[in-house]
This record gives sequence, structure tokens and C-alpha cells, in this order.
Amino acid sequence: MKKINKLLVVIILLAACKPGDNDIKTLLQSKTIDDRIEGAYKAGESGKTDFIPYLLKNADDPNRSTQLQFKGYSVYQEKMIALTKILKIESPVKITRDPDSTVIRFFTEAASKYIKK
Repeated sequence: MKKINKLLVVIILLAACKPGDNDIKTLLQSKTIDDRIEGAYKAGESGKTDFIPYLLKNADDPNRSTQLQFKGYSVYQEKMIALTKILKIESPVKITRDPDSTVIRFFTEAASKYIKK
């Protein structure tokens, strides 16, 4: 009886985690800068490759946050940091606030196998 209860708890917890992915996707597609930065941060922390296409979309966004939690970070910077965490590879050059086409191209090529066409 206890095994069934434990299994039921695990199933419920797994089912409850799914909306989190949708929340992250919503944040990444938001019109507000702070939401996009938060979405990129959460995508990176999750480590899930499902978010790669969302992170590469408008990857050159130079807008910066004024929210205390992400103050000074640009959307581009947070997206590239997230891709570093998800793909487990380092950028060929340092990721700064300002968009760098070399970094974007590097991650686009590295992530090509994860993008559904």
C-alpha cells in the first residue's frame, strides 16, 4: 500500500512540473525586458534543451534590466549564459552585455542538432 502512495506522489509531482516549462516559454516570449531575462535565467537553470529555439530567437537583443535581481544584464547576455549552461560548452569569447555576432553564431551552430526544422 505504501508503494502505491509513493508512486502516486511521484506522478503528481511530475505532472505539476510541466506548467513550469510553459511558464518559462511564456517569459521568453514576453514583450517586457525583465520577463525575457528571467525566462532565460530559468531556462539555463533547468538545463533543458527544449528552450534552445526560444533562447536563439532575437538573441541579439541589447535591452538591459533595471530590476534589482537582474540589474545591468542584457537579454542577449542572459540568453548566452543560459545556452552555455544548457549545451555545457563555453563561448569562444567572453560574454558581455553587448551582443556579439561571433558568440551568437557559435551557439547557433552548436545548437543546430537540437533545433527541429
